[in-house]
Amino acid sequence: MSLIGKTSVRDNIRITEDSKYPVFRDLYTKQKKAVWFPEELNIQQDVLDYKSLSPTEKDLFDSAVGYFASSELLVQNVLGNGFFPVLTDPYAKMSFSTQMFMENIHSDFFEIILNSFDLDRKSIYDLTLEDDLLKEKQELIVRAVDKITYGKADPDTLEGKKQILTSILLNNIIQEGLFFYSAFAYFFAMKDMGKIKNVVSGVELILIDESLHLQNGIEAILTIVEENPEILDDYSFIERVKQSIVDSVDLELDYLKRKFGGTTIFGLSYKELELYMKYIADRRLVELGFDPQFNVLENPLKFLQKEDVKKLTNFFEVSSTEYTNF
Repeated sequence: MSLIGKTSVRDNIRITEDSKYPVFRDLYTKQKKAVWFPEELNIQQDVLDYKSLSPTEKDLFDSAVGYFASSELLVQNVLGNGFFPVLTDPYAKMSFSTQMFMENIHSDFFEIILNSFDLDRKSIYDLTLEDDLLKEKQELIVRAVDKITYGKADPDTLEGKKQILTSILLNNIIQEGLFFYSAFAYFFAMKDMGKIKNVVSGVELILIDESLHLQNGIEAILTIVEENPEILDDYSFIERVKQSIVDSVDLELDYLKRKFGGTTIFGLSYKELELYMKYIADRRLVELGFDPQFNVLENPLKFLQKEDVKKLTNFFEVSSTEYTNF
């Protein structure tokens, strides 16, 4: 049995003590311990903060909320329609279904922000359709996943496995592990300036979830490659995998350049964010077994390492034992 393949609903309905994929059992356990609910955060206290933001600050905040509001649902669609149906292992299914549940929680959180801050629902959700770069960040994932949904990719063939691996890469690594992390930086910068603190408390929890979702994706990709080592013989495919990460950095930098230009918002400059994205991308490349591309050795955003980010032991190295439900 492989991690992905065609199965009947009768198959794999027994959990054994000796799991074939203990990493997914562990990731399921970590995610289970991390469950939280947005109603436990009193973000109403941030409404006055929001009203006091400058037009440029409001625009960045609204754009981040709009991007997350639809992208969290996109992640769920990708997993539910594209990847979950071909998983064969019970614990892997439990791990990824828990991820899907938490995407609901994240969507709910951004809905509460929309309502609490009295944001225009249509304009917020339309952001990822009307902004060409935000739209392309989503279309990158949509184009790949729509090719494999509803049985279009055969998980029992090498080509099908490559297509599925690509969809996991784009969704869990590039969307959740690069694009989302870029937007997280805005929120943590707000908190560093003493603004929108309760909303950022929710974003701290989302970050912890996303770090686990990132691990889900990395482990799935590495497992598929380990079970199908002939994938590594396709050098052009491996190079495309690496290049897709590099290209996604360029896409994100185009967006950041438009948003920040020559200005500073919440204390952040484009140059700092450029180095930050390259630092993040190198981490993702190394986690997948590649050499770093940009050689940015240190995170330029020092406030992300502050100890007063209570629910994190470190912005990148997250331990789910460091927090519990509220």
